[in-house]
Amino acid sequence: MTQTLPKISVVTPSFNQGAYIAQTVESVASQEYPNLEHIVVDGMSTDQTQEVLARYQHLKVIREPDNGQADAINKGFRGATGEILCYLNSDDTFLPGTLERVAREIDPARNRHVVMGRCRFIDENDNFLGVEHPSFFESHRRVLEIWRGHGIPQPAVFWTRQVWEACGPMDEKERLLLDYDLFCRFSQRFTFHTVDQVFATYRLHSQSKTSSMTDEKRLEDSIQVSRRYWGSPFSVQRWQILASYAQFRLDRQRRAVNRLRAGRDELRNSRPLRGVWDLAVGSFLGPDVVMDVAVMPVLRPHLWNLLAKKGQLSGFLSRNRVDPRTAAWRDFTSVHNDGWVGPVLVQRIDVGPTHRYLRVHGSVSLGNIQNRLEMEAFLDGRPLGRFDTGEQNDFAATFALGAVEPGPHELRLVSSRNVVPHQILASEDFRPLSFRLQQLELRDDG
Repeated sequence: MTQTLPKISVVTPSFNQGAYIAQTVESVASQEYPNLEHIVVDGMSTDQTQEVLARYQHLKVIREPDNGQADAINKGFRGATGEILCYLNSDDTFLPGTLERVAREIDPARNRHVVMGRCRFIDENDNFLGVEHPSFFESHRRVLEIWRGHGIPQPAVFWTRQVWEACGPMDEKERLLLDYDLFCRFSQRFTFHTVDQVFATYRLHSQSKTSSMTDEKRLEDSIQVSRRYWGSPFSVQRWQILASYAQFRLDRQRRAVNRLRAGRDELRNSRPLRGVWDLAVGSFLGPDVVMDVAVMPVLRPHLWNLLAKKGQLSGFLSRNRVDPRTAAWRDFTSVHNDGWVGPVLVQRIDVGPTHRYLRVHGSVSLGNIQNRLEMEAFLDGRPLGRFDTGEQNDFAATFALGAVEPGPHELRLVSSRNVVPHQILASEDFRPLSFRLQQLELRDDG
């Protein structure tokens, strides 16, 4: 007997998003999920929204004035009849297969009341920006410590009716961070089950609320929301969060890095007293960063070589969980604005009739870290060869093109290693970087 899939209710709050709402509705309908309810709550849009929605007979449309987004979402959920709930804003979309995967993953019997997938950023023209929403779930306390850098990707979160009844509704006084406020309440009672699949897209455009705020303003407002849930002054959690918050405000790690680097430079410039003083202060402020700033620049090349010779490099790397802010760059395959390239570079090249070789000029040095790596090149999926940068900072790798038709082709460069600047410099730069690209050139000779 075929098992009946649980009913999923999707609520979409809408106001003057006629340019995007058709894509939102289509992304839900194209899921072809057999037990689906899609409710659109439109706050009397004055653009083409009403005409767009009229094309979809399966929608339940509530069109009336509201008191903001939270009010609209609450209206939608009051009328929802599904066992699984979510809301999708009128400029975001679901990716294929999302609802079926959610239905398989959510399971109250196994304490899976909230399911969270991955979420990609797109622009107003639907172009993937190469970056995901930095997200991971550890605990309620970690959700509250929003200053530590990653959050919950709202379009990719689904929950059971039990969760909504226990933690809802939306706070209608909260205008900008209503999803964060709701997820703070969810995480008080329920663990988020994470799924390694891209569920949704999050659109960034000039009219979106996200784009209307600076990162600094958004963080400060999020901290004010977070404070509501820190708990009693007599609770252990509150004091743990206060300690984390104080560390953030003191910017201890960055100050420690600056002191350690200054001390190292003072010693190199034959000023031992000042150098020792700066190193001592830096070590006191940040014993956790001493290795990266003062020791690893010397030991890292030898450690890489030792692990590689013993065949233990991949195991060593796998034991270090990737920071979600670094994982957000996992699908970025272009050249960064500053010339750096991640683990995979994909680029179109135009091969001429006489071109026989590809030469890649670059540098593997980041600060005082020399990131020796192996590079493998592919043309339209066909391997061209490997290159080892060795101990040099600057390199020129040459690959024979072989038999190739003149015209456009896809070049893929895959690097064996990468460095995250923040781990070395406490720079808040969480990109995984493999090398700085200086030039790609097609040549008639090698």
